Amino acid sequence: MESTAPVVRDPALDRPAITDPTTAILLRVRQDQSFGLAMVVVLLAFVFSSAFVLAWSGASVLFALHLAVMLGVLGLVASRQYLWGRWLRSARGPRLLHAAPWRPVPARVVRRRSSGWASVVALGEGAASTAVRVTALTEAHHAVIARTGRAWVVGPDETGWAALRVDGTHEALPAWALAAVPPGTAKAPRADPAVLTARTLSVNTVSLVALFLFGLAITVSAWLVIGMRPSTMLVSVASWLLCVGLALALTVWHARVNLRLPALVGAAEWTRVELSLAPWKARRDGTAKASATVRLSDGSTRTLLLPGASVELLGTIWDTGAAWLSAAPDPGTTLAVGHPGYPPVSVARVA
Repeated sequence: MESTAPVVRDPALDRPAITDPTTAILLRVRQDQSFGLAMVVVLLAFVFSSAFVLAWSGASVLFALHLAVMLGVLGLVASRQYLWGRWLRSARGPRLLHAAPWRPVPARVVRRRSSGWASVVALGEGAASTAVRVTALTEAHHAVIARTGRAWVVGPDETGWAALRVDGTHEALPAWALAAVPPGTAKAPRADPAVLTARTLSVNTVSLVALFLFGLAITVSAWLVIGMRPSTMLVSVASWLLCVGLALALTVWHARVNLRLPALVGAAEWTRVELSLAPWKARRDGTAKASATVRLSDGSTRTLLLPGASVELLGTIWDTGAAWLSAAPDPGTTLAVGHPGYPPVSVARVA
């Protein structure tokens, strides 16, 4: 198994997993996201919107289309949150993290899925091996596991629950032990994990904006079908745009810099620098607005401004006191900050 000491720090082996400050922060972020509340909101939206469409159009093709779309959204939310909800709601995950330290285990990805679905990872070797279903594993995580051949694990406990952590990250991901190890090994992504993360963050930002716009298009189409008066429609569209604008400002505005990440990482000439972080506070989406002081080899300093840095990246910087920059830190330059070969990467501007 590959040592990761030169770039990132291994988890502590002599104390409970939750004592890692970054792991604790990320667990609180997941708990604050309240997956049960998300399901309630989606269900209420489903009931009220269905009643509205039915009242206006009756049992029409429009109503059938609406039901199909809403059931798809409901199923997507439920599938994405299933393991997280069970792991957090019963406090199984937090109990595991408080009870035992991480331990390194040989690992390989057996079934590779997107981060919204559960992947299957085989742990251990030979007759002692077991398999776990893990949620929220990204393409970058898959690439790291394939390269290092290991993962960090707590559990499984007597009920089959475990926590899994990937080199270069801090988050404890929900894992559920399976009865048997599926055969085979999934094909590993070829791209560097930082490149994969950059692509994912960029696509996620675009997708969220597209989702809001798609909702607007569906709503306007429904209004046209039911024959809403132009004046009423104009007011309704204006109200919708206002709500969408506020929602985007709260959820996406700080992430807009991610659109530049793929180009910055793709053209990176990584250079290691020592740096120190100013105090920061995590947002509900696992990012933070942060600043860091870079110490250059000639003794001078630069200030990096990170509007949407991931807690994962900030935690690794805190652990190591260092990071890699994709370009020279000249004043006014926009660059990527990360640790080559590992997932966390963010955009920064040199003040």
